[in-house]
Amino acid sequence: MAFSSRKLMTELPPPQTADVKAPSFEIAFTTDDVAAAVVRAVAAGAPLMQPPEQMPWGQTVAYVADLDRFLVEICTPMAL
Repeated sequence: MAFSSRKLMTELPPPQTADVKAPSFEIAFTTDDVAAAVVRAVAAGAPLMQPPEQMPWGQTVAYVADLDRFLVEICTPMAL
């Protein structure tokens, strides 16, 4: 599960469609192979919202949209 700050949720209008820059909420799934999971999701019909990207904190993150156009994050696990 991933959380956004209350500040972000109250300052941004809810998107009509999935929008990485204005999320209303997201669900996140972890995997060791983000690129392969994204390929499978897109092949199954999920629109790609953001391709896999290496984040400054070391995590790889990508976004697709589900059938209702809500964001789904596909990411590597966070290092503890």
